[in-house]
Amino acid sequence: MFESHLSTIKSRLPTRRAMVRTNLSIDKAVFEEFAAEADRRKMTLFAFANESLSAITKISREGGDPDEFYKIWRVLSILRQVDVITLPSDFVDDLIERLYKVDSAGTKAKFKELGSSLVGLLRMAAENIEDLGPLAKDFGFIIPIKHFALTAPKPGLVQVDVVGAGKAIETTQCSAEFLKAIIEGYGYAVIKEELHPGTMRLIAEKTGRP
Repeated sequence: MFESHLSTIKSRLPTRRAMVRTNLSIDKAVFEEFAAEADRRKMTLFAFANESLSAITKISREGGDPDEFYKIWRVLSILRQVDVITLPSDFVDDLIERLYKVDSAGTKAKFKELGSSLVGLLRMAAENIEDLGPLAKDFGFIIPIKHFALTAPKPGLVQVDVVGAGKAIETTQCSAEFLKAIIEGYGYAVIKEELHPGTMRLIAEKTGRP
């Protein structure tokens, strides 16, 4: 009778999560960053480790790459600052083409204005123009750009090659105005451009006026 009653009480008590004590070999610099972040969040190392490892495990189990976790956060931290609406690329291409036919100068001006307005925000994530390449790759999962390469043929000169900047020449021209405004915001002036439907090459020279 007593044992039966005790068993009933135990079944009603909340169960505690099983804890396993283990040792993990972690790079010293990584651990110090991890411990500092846990302290900043006012969390114990146990709680922060469980939260972090759980998120990474879920991403990996669903076929994702843990490295994408940081990339997605980086992109979202930028997109939060602006009102972004994601639309199918074919729809956007068609819309731009229609607007371009009515007012080509005005349409290109709006893209240039958009690029200029984003420079300050982009420079928070990519301080130097050389950092735009890695940042563009991070954005690869939400924008239709297939290839973005930024190289420096010689000091004070940069070359930007883009594949996937729209399907029609009109879209490519508008995309070029957008990108040229960003490049200018980093203190460079575009001195040569080659545009074809969906592809562009821009060569810019440093002016020293960011």
